[in-house]
Amino acid sequence: MKSLIKIFIFLVFISNISCDSLDLEPLNSVDSENFYINTENLNAGLYGVYDALQLDGLYGKQVLLDGLSDNCIVEDNFAPDIFSFSAGQQVEASQSFIDMYQDPYVLIQRANLLLDNADDIVGVTSSDLANIKAEVKALRALAYMKLVYLFGDIPFITTSITRSEALQISRTSRSTVVDFILEEFESSAAVLSTSPASDGRLTKQAVLGFRAKTMLYEARLGNQSWTDALAAINAAKTAADSGGNSLVDTNTPANDYQSLFTEANEGNSEFIFSVKFSSIDLSVSYQEEFSWQAGILRMYIHQNFADAYDYADGSNYNPADVTYVGRDPRLSANIMHEGLTFNGLTYDGTDSGGFVGANSPGTATNLFLYKFISTDFSSSFNQGTLDVPVLRYADILLMQAEAQNETSGDVYTSLNLVRDRAGLPALSGLSQAALRDEIIHERRVELAFEGQRWFDLITLGLADSTINAIIEEAATVDRGFTPNRNELLPIPQIEIEANPNLLPQNPGYN
Repeated sequence: MKSLIKIFIFLVFISNISCDSLDLEPLNSVDSENFYINTENLNAGLYGVYDALQLDGLYGKQVLLDGLSDNCIVEDNFAPDIFSFSAGQQVEASQSFIDMYQDPYVLIQRANLLLDNADDIVGVTSSDLANIKAEVKALRALAYMKLVYLFGDIPFITTSITRSEALQISRTSRSTVVDFILEEFESSAAVLSTSPASDGRLTKQAVLGFRAKTMLYEARLGNQSWTDALAAINAAKTAADSGGNSLVDTNTPANDYQSLFTEANEGNSEFIFSVKFSSIDLSVSYQEEFSWQAGILRMYIHQNFADAYDYADGSNYNPADVTYVGRDPRLSANIMHEGLTFNGLTYDGTDSGGFVGANSPGTATNLFLYKFISTDFSSSFNQGTLDVPVLRYADILLMQAEAQNETSGDVYTSLNLVRDRAGLPALSGLSQAALRDEIIHERRVELAFEGQRWFDLITLGLADSTINAIIEEAATVDRGFTPNRNELLPIPQIEIEANPNLLPQNPGYN
């Protein structure tokens, strides 16, 4: 109980120095040096850094990133900035984009504060201190990773700062920040073990996985070689294998693909790193905000995404087929469509669902999240306590397949492991270009609603052709992508007003 009180006190303490992004209260007003005086407070500080991962702009509402892409449509009255952005319109950052910009800096400031004081603590063993510092540096790099791929050039801070200092900081080039991210991941992984110090903490394979993904993104953008990217991915896979990570066999009656993403299966071997949520630290409830029975529907599924799932025999989907029969099993595990059950009733695909007392708001597609959703409508299930996956073993395999394809490696083994687990036939004999398309397609359908699609589209340079190729029905919201603008989100105007040194704004938003 005392440790929980300490943690609560610490979180109150850091809330005074991490609100409003870089618009910080002076650190000397909270006497930070006197807080970091013993190992108990050091552990509380570590908890505070991990706790920042739960913020909306980091992983609390990670699913909303799919609303930027061709997977989903965000309701305009809920997140107007995402809604306008995904339609290719000029947009001023409102709350969603503000959270995406500010919340990573909350973690960064907490991390800097701990790192500035950790070496002065008496009583902590050298090995414990090294591990804590490695975890915090990796978490800070993870926050910078999200910032740089959403906003480009960003303020770059590696020590705790005062309010007046924050208002003098300008943006640092993305290349400098990416170099730092890669170095921090590499040095942190060298310290960490493949077994976590405790549940929910970073491991060697998780950190190497984040580094591998950064290398993959940079190779796509032409900033790193594919050979080096493949080496980073192979290192992450080797560490994951050593740590006992693997694909979960979901081809058994008692363990299907959808069950992989339930609370009962949290912490399974496939999840290399997840953000932990509990009844004390609640996240968004997918059931209450994204399901057919959502009280306030925040986002629904684009028809284009449902059509992306091919047939289980490996043949391409025929758009003239209006049924969902014989399709890739992940379609009916990820997307709620006509014929599926919810709360013991069968959904008929209409806005009312054909259910007595239906509460569906109705959408242009009548397709909703099924992944992460409680299908029995249990009052004690999925009410914001479900962990959010950040890195899965399937992701590592698909990264490996992509890098192997670009370096003439044995691409099929890794790719077909993921396909086989989904119940699809193996691929072989494809050209490099055709195989590249299959790998990106596999990433889309396998990693649905895990916040991956947008970063894939941008780093692959596919956002323009993919999003602008979507043909909308008359009742569906327009979709659009404006090249040389929508590759990045706008820096929130409130940040620029507080600190004009953040100018120039990202291209196309002036």
